[in-house]
Amino acid sequence: MILLDTNIISEVMREFPNESVMEWLSQQHSLTLYISSVSIAEIRYGFSIMPESKKRSRLESSFTSVMQSAFYQRVLVFDENAALQYATLMSKNKKMGILMSTFDAQIASIALSTRSILATRNTKDFLECGLQIINPFEN
Repeated sequence: MILLDTNIISEVMREFPNESVMEWLSQQHSLTLYISSVSIAEIRYGFSIMPESKKRSRLESSFTSVMQSAFYQRVLVFDENAALQYATLMSKNKKMGILMSTFDAQIASIALSTRSILATRNTKDFLECGLQIINPFEN
């Protein structure tokens, strides 16, 4: 299982997405790719703070379509197991003096609890999480 970080999903929705990311995605078996409920929240929040426009409507429509087709029944949620991972991860990071955003920590916790590989551009944000990480931007 590969959990796509929010920045990978956002990249795909760009008018001119990064070629390395698109090539990497095309090489993956689609049924191994997952999105988290946290990324859905981040993306939907981003839409909600954009001004009403054709661009916002296009992005929202595109995202809804992708969710219904590409990620149907492949959304990993922040459940009790992820919550336990979150508590451990955040306390460990605090003791080490590492600050981590709540969204990133929740995504990392979901990846840990499901034993998923995390695909992200922001590899440095997840270095101390004990995850296997892939950066499709460096493909």
